[in-house]
Amino acid sequence: MKKLLIIVLVMLMAGYAFAQVNVDVAGKIYNQFRWTDAISSMGAHTEHAWAASRDDVLKGNFVRSEVEFEVNATVSKYVKTYLRIKTIFDADDGNSSVEANASTWQTYWDANTGWFKLRGFRIDYLPPWNSVDVIQLGTPMGLGFSKWFMADRRYIDRDNAKGIYIKGNFGDKAKWNLIRMWQPNWQGWNWNTGDFKAEDGTWALNVNSQPMDNFGIAFDAVWYADTEFDSEDIENPNFAPADTTDIDDPNGIMTTKEIYQAFGFGLSGNYDLSDAVSFGFNGMFTGQSADDALDADEDNIIDGFGGWEPCPQYASIFAPSFIFSVKTTDPFEIGFSPNLQFFNISHNYVSYWGSRREDDLLMINGGIDGIRNTYGEDLGLNTFLWGGTQNGVRHEFRDNDNLRLGEGLVESPVGYWGGTFDFNYDFDVITLLGQFNYIGRTDDTGGVIDEEDPNFDGPDSLMIYMPAHDFSGMVAEFGLKGKAGKINYGLGFRYGNWVDNKKKDIDDDFARTAMVIQPSFGLQLTDALNFELKPAYMTITDEMTDEIDGDTSMETSNIVISHKWVYNFGGFDFWLRGEHQIKSFDDKVDATEEFDLSGNTLHAAWEVKF
Repeated sequence: MKKLLIIVLVMLMAGYAFAQVNVDVAGKIYNQFRWTDAISSMGAHTEHAWAASRDDVLKGNFVRSEVEFEVNATVSKYVKTYLRIKTIFDADDGNSSVEANASTWQTYWDANTGWFKLRGFRIDYLPPWNSVDVIQLGTPMGLGFSKWFMADRRYIDRDNAKGIYIKGNFGDKAKWNLIRMWQPNWQGWNWNTGDFKAEDGTWALNVNSQPMDNFGIAFDAVWYADTEFDSEDIENPNFAPADTTDIDDPNGIMTTKEIYQAFGFGLSGNYDLSDAVSFGFNGMFTGQSADDALDADEDNIIDGFGGWEPCPQYASIFAPSFIFSVKTTDPFEIGFSPNLQFFNISHNYVSYWGSRREDDLLMINGGIDGIRNTYGEDLGLNTFLWGGTQNGVRHEFRDNDNLRLGEGLVESPVGYWGGTFDFNYDFDVITLLGQFNYIGRTDDTGGVIDEEDPNFDGPDSLMIYMPAHDFSGMVAEFGLKGKAGKINYGLGFRYGNWVDNKKKDIDDDFARTAMVIQPSFGLQLTDALNFELKPAYMTITDEMTDEIDGDTSMETSNIVISHKWVYNFGGFDFWLRGEHQIKSFDDKVDATEEFDLSGNTLHAAWEVKF
């Protein structure tokens, strides 16, 4: 703490000592409180959606405090600097200051907290060169790449990433972006970057042009490499060969080699047919290759693949993905604006730096991943019930941990194809909204193994990251919203149906139907105080047919009353959200299996910025 104050004071005094240096210091104090006596859908620290015991309420109650300082300094017309220092402290984490400094992936996610730390820094160099606009050193921000390949990071992650980012131009014809990012410790192909971290990183390139006023096009390429000390080098302390007859004499230097590479390139663009109609496209090819040492049995499967890594399981793979969109703004001049989107994101798509939370990459409003987990932590179902955005990586489960107040759920579209029809019809006093989605799996092999994939030559028992099965589903949503004076009102209806044949040539099916009806009401009570009320009725029915166990049916009914209070006055911001559930879980086959999952949750936060 003392060191932090000394640093800030030194920078302030330097600003006063040198008139040409302009230093601005800002900060905020943020505190959040959460209490729950049951399972909640309200984001942070939620666990099993189907839990039948209150013992499964993990991390549901906490008090978290955050203090942050940001320092911006303009040194000259060529140099600007940025510094961000932050602490997060949980009252229920006795080892917070110790665990936060451990070199584990948890430190990246605030699962453990700690004292003041340097979270981010940046030096902006604006050289007097015509072809280079700015060079950012440290924590890059405002990245100009495809959001599927290289995007800004959410919350604290964006500051932990470090790199060298250069923005430039080819005169008036085109602009270019080039970046070299170093991987954080956890962001490797096996959730670890290994031992030789200085060489691990990602290169990305973007070139974009606007050849016509109504047409823009961009090319993106990305390459990630995991470099390690060569295990076959005699200088490596872990080297223990069975046969040393052909080994060169030691030279005192350990050699390195790339044991894993991931790559991608894509072409995207947009064409404005008119002021009211535009077309967008994005075609991508991504792949990876692993060293022979990671595929000793030569079955094209990475040895020891755990089944949920942030990459495909194949030692060598190359796969296409695409998105095509049509967006309109009242093309018929009657208030009606329809939109269309088609997408196919291969189950072998791979990206480490794709958008995780800041960007919604598809048009669908939640529900694309509603079948991923049949039981347990069914986050996909939650994105259907509560809506969700689509990110650009596989590991959305970690993105749904430790959410801040007001942050929504995210889901991964990797391994799905589908189409979306979306519209809004704006009348004078009310707006009608609607969306219809049909989705399916891109690895439609009908079994728990990917045996029909020509790239697969592994054992029948292998479980891959996304188990292959025949799958199809639809999500429909309709609603209305309007405003009368200080009152905002709305009504929403969402329906989803999924069918999943989980095993090839076996009568083993899973079908799920889910429905949500949710009116909403908002009132500006005073200039500073706003109130929202959203009661909802939900039903979920699961029908399972198993050749061995027979038929099973489960049904949940859930009434949820959510309310939100927002108070903003004089620089003091306060939020309070409450959720009260009346919920039951019923096993239709065994009438004795019925549970009451009712409960309450309160989540409050207050913040002051200065």
